[in-house]
Amino acid sequence: MISLRKYLFNSHIIIIIICIIASTFTFGQSQKKTDKRKPQTKESAPKVAANYGKYNFSLKTLDGKAIKLSDYAGKVVLVNIWAPWCQPCKMETPGFVKLYEQYHKKGFEIVGVAVQTNESEIRKFIYDYKIRWAVGIKDDITKQYGAFGIPNSYLFRPNGSLVKEFIGYTDEKALKPLIEETLKIISGKK
Repeated sequence: MISLRKYLFNSHIIIIIICIIASTFTFGQSQKKTDKRKPQTKESAPKVAANYGKYNFSLKTLDGKAIKLSDYAGKVVLVNIWAPWCQPCKMETPGFVKLYEQYHKKGFEIVGVAVQTNESEIRKFIYDYKIRWAVGIKDDITKQYGAFGIPNSYLFRPNGSLVKEFIGYTDEKALKPLIEETLKIISGKK
Protein backbone atom coordinates (compact mmCIF):
# COMPACT_ATOMS: atom_id res chain seq x y z
CA MET A 1 0.00 0.00 0.00
CA ILE A 2 1.45 3.35 -1.07
CA SER A 3 1.58 5.92 1.67
CA LEU A 4 -0.36 9.13 1.17
CA ARG A 5 2.84 11.19 1.31
CA LYS A 6 4.49 9.12 -1.45
CA TYR A 7 1.31 9.25 -3.54
CA LEU A 8 1.11 13.06 -3.24
CA PHE A 9 4.81 13.42 -4.04
CA ASN A 10 4.45 11.25 -7.15
CA SER A 11 1.33 13.17 -8.19
CA HIS A 12 3.20 16.49 -7.96
CA ILE A 13 6.11 15.11 -10.00
CA ILE A 14 3.71 13.96 -12.72
CA ILE A 15 2.00 17.37 -12.77
CA ILE A 16 5.35 19.16 -13.04
CA ILE A 17 6.38 16.93 -15.93
CA ILE A 18 3.06 17.57 -17.69
CA CYS A 19 3.51 21.35 -17.20
CA ILE A 20 7.01 21.24 -18.63
CA ILE A 21 5.92 19.18 -21.63
CA ALA A 22 2.85 21.34 -22.23
CA SER A 23 4.82 24.56 -21.99
CA THR A 24 7.45 23.18 -24.36
CA PHE A 25 4.81 22.57 -27.01
CA THR A 26 3.05 25.88 -26.40
CA PHE A 27 6.08 28.15 -25.85
CA GLY A 28 5.65 30.97 -28.31
CA GLN A 29 2.16 29.79 -29.21
CA SER A 30 -0.16 31.66 -26.92
CA GLN A 31 -3.50 30.96 -28.50
CA LYS A 32 -6.05 28.20 -28.32
CA LYS A 33 -9.33 29.94 -28.77
CA THR A 34 -10.07 33.38 -30.10
CA ASP A 35 -13.44 34.99 -29.78
CA LYS A 36 -14.06 36.37 -33.27
CA ARG A 37 -16.91 38.68 -32.30
CA LYS A 38 -16.35 42.41 -32.58
CA PRO A 39 -15.52 44.11 -29.26
CA GLN A 40 -18.33 46.02 -27.63
CA THR A 41 -18.35 49.79 -27.94
CA LYS A 42 -18.38 51.99 -24.86
CA GLU A 43 -22.06 52.71 -25.40
CA SER A 44 -22.99 49.01 -25.41
CA ALA A 45 -20.54 47.91 -22.68
CA PRO A 46 -22.37 47.32 -19.40
CA LYS A 47 -21.76 49.78 -16.59
CA VAL A 48 -22.28 47.38 -13.68
CA ALA A 49 -22.99 43.83 -14.79
CA ALA A 50 -21.14 41.50 -17.11
CA ASN A 51 -21.80 37.96 -18.22
CA TYR A 52 -18.73 35.78 -17.71
CA GLY A 53 -20.80 32.63 -18.27
CA LYS A 54 -19.00 29.40 -17.32
CA TYR A 55 -15.91 31.45 -16.44
CA ASN A 56 -17.44 33.24 -13.45
CA PHE A 57 -16.10 32.02 -10.09
CA SER A 58 -15.79 32.99 -6.45
CA LEU A 59 -12.49 33.14 -4.63
CA LYS A 60 -11.21 34.06 -1.20
CA THR A 61 -8.04 36.10 -1.62
CA LEU A 62 -5.04 35.72 0.66
CA ASP A 63 -6.01 38.93 2.43
CA GLY A 64 -9.37 37.33 3.30
CA LYS A 65 -11.52 39.21 0.79
CA ALA A 66 -14.27 37.26 -0.99
CA ILE A 67 -14.35 38.18 -4.68
CA LYS A 68 -16.10 37.02 -7.83
CA LEU A 69 -14.88 37.47 -11.37
CA SER A 70 -18.10 39.37 -12.05
CA ASP A 71 -16.95 41.98 -9.48
CA TYR A 72 -14.58 43.18 -12.22
CA ALA A 73 -17.37 44.04 -14.67
CA GLY A 74 -16.47 47.09 -16.71
CA LYS A 75 -12.74 46.32 -16.62
CA VAL A 76 -10.39 44.36 -18.84
CA VAL A 77 -9.46 41.30 -16.77
CA LEU A 78 -6.77 38.68 -17.10
CA VAL A 79 -7.44 35.52 -15.08
CA ASN A 80 -4.14 33.72 -14.57
CA ILE A 81 -4.20 30.10 -13.36
CA TRP A 82 -0.77 29.24 -11.97
CA ALA A 83 1.29 27.69 -9.16
CA PRO A 84 4.46 28.91 -7.42
CA TRP A 85 6.37 25.72 -8.34
CA CYS A 86 5.57 26.01 -12.07
CA GLN A 87 8.59 27.19 -14.10
CA PRO A 88 6.58 28.70 -17.00
CA CYS A 89 4.51 30.55 -14.38
CA LYS A 90 7.70 32.01 -12.92
CA MET A 91 8.86 33.01 -16.41
CA GLU A 92 5.68 34.87 -17.36
CA THR A 93 5.05 36.67 -14.06
CA PRO A 94 7.56 39.55 -14.51
CA GLY A 95 5.84 40.45 -17.79
CA PHE A 96 2.44 40.37 -16.11
CA VAL A 97 3.77 42.68 -13.39
CA LYS A 98 4.93 45.16 -16.07
CA LEU A 99 1.57 45.02 -17.84
CA TYR A 100 -0.31 45.50 -14.56
CA GLU A 101 1.81 48.52 -13.64
CA GLN A 102 1.37 50.02 -17.10
CA TYR A 103 -2.37 49.48 -17.59
CA HIS A 104 -3.96 49.11 -14.14
CA LYS A 105 -4.94 52.78 -13.86
CA LYS A 106 -6.57 52.55 -17.31
CA GLY A 107 -8.91 49.71 -16.26
CA PHE A 108 -6.80 46.54 -16.50
CA GLU A 109 -6.98 43.96 -13.70
CA ILE A 110 -5.38 40.60 -13.05
CA VAL A 111 -6.84 37.88 -10.84
CA GLY A 112 -4.35 35.19 -9.88
CA VAL A 113 -5.82 31.77 -9.15
CA ALA A 114 -3.24 29.44 -7.64
CA VAL A 115 -3.66 25.66 -7.73
CA GLN A 116 -1.98 22.70 -6.05
CA THR A 117 -0.10 24.80 -3.53
CA ASN A 118 -0.36 26.37 -0.09
CA GLU A 119 -0.64 29.85 1.32
CA SER A 120 2.96 30.20 2.50
CA GLU A 121 4.34 29.33 -0.95
CA ILE A 122 1.99 31.84 -2.57
CA ARG A 123 2.93 34.58 -0.11
CA LYS A 124 6.62 34.00 -0.87
CA PHE A 125 5.92 34.13 -4.63
CA ILE A 126 3.91 37.35 -4.24
CA TYR A 127 6.73 38.93 -2.25
CA ASP A 128 9.48 37.75 -4.61
CA TYR A 129 7.70 38.97 -7.75
CA LYS A 130 6.09 42.08 -6.19
CA ILE A 131 2.57 41.05 -7.22
CA ARG A 132 -0.10 43.64 -6.38
CA TRP A 133 -3.25 42.03 -7.79
CA ALA A 134 -5.79 39.75 -6.08
CA VAL A 135 -4.53 36.19 -5.54
CA GLY A 136 -6.22 33.18 -3.99
CA ILE A 137 -6.23 29.38 -4.10
CA LYS A 138 -8.92 27.44 -5.98
CA ASP A 139 -7.88 23.94 -7.02
CA ASP A 140 -11.11 23.19 -8.90
CA ILE A 141 -10.73 26.18 -11.26
CA THR A 142 -8.92 24.02 -13.85
CA LYS A 143 -11.93 21.72 -14.08
CA GLN A 144 -14.36 24.65 -14.36
CA TYR A 145 -12.26 26.30 -17.08
CA GLY A 146 -11.43 23.05 -18.87
CA ALA A 147 -7.70 23.62 -18.39
CA PHE A 148 -5.35 20.63 -18.52
CA GLY A 149 -2.14 22.24 -17.34
CA ILE A 150 -0.73 25.45 -16.04
CA PRO A 151 -0.20 28.25 -16.61
CA ASN A 152 -3.39 29.16 -18.40
CA SER A 153 -4.61 32.73 -18.78
CA TYR A 154 -7.91 34.17 -19.97
CA LEU A 155 -8.39 37.76 -21.13
CA PHE A 156 -11.90 39.19 -20.77
CA ARG A 157 -13.61 42.28 -22.18
CA PRO A 158 -15.42 44.70 -19.85
CA ASN A 159 -18.72 42.96 -20.73
CA GLY A 160 -17.39 39.57 -19.60
CA SER A 161 -16.87 38.04 -23.02
CA LEU A 162 -13.65 36.15 -23.66
CA VAL A 163 -11.06 37.88 -25.82
CA LYS A 164 -8.57 35.02 -25.84
CA GLU A 165 -7.42 31.95 -23.93
CA PHE A 166 -3.67 31.54 -23.54
CA ILE A 167 -2.34 28.04 -22.91
CA GLY A 168 1.08 27.62 -21.37
CA TYR A 169 3.65 30.36 -21.02
CA THR A 170 2.27 33.71 -22.17
CA ASP A 171 4.70 36.38 -23.24
CA GLU A 172 3.79 39.96 -22.36
CA LYS A 173 4.35 40.89 -26.03
CA ALA A 174 1.43 38.63 -27.00
CA LEU A 175 -0.84 40.20 -24.36
CA LYS A 176 0.07 43.87 -24.71
CA PRO A 177 -1.66 44.62 -28.06
CA LEU A 178 -4.79 42.75 -26.97
CA ILE A 179 -4.93 44.67 -23.68
CA GLU A 180 -4.44 47.99 -25.47
CA GLU A 181 -7.13 47.17 -28.04
CA THR A 182 -9.60 45.98 -25.41
CA LEU A 183 -8.98 49.00 -23.14
CA LYS A 184 -10.25 51.18 -26.00
CA ILE A 185 -13.71 49.91 -25.11
CA ILE A 186 -13.40 51.58 -21.70
CA SER A 187 -11.89 54.79 -23.02
CA GLY A 188 -14.52 55.05 -25.78
CA LYS A 189 -11.93 55.24 -28.58
CA LYS A 190 -13.32 52.20 -30.32
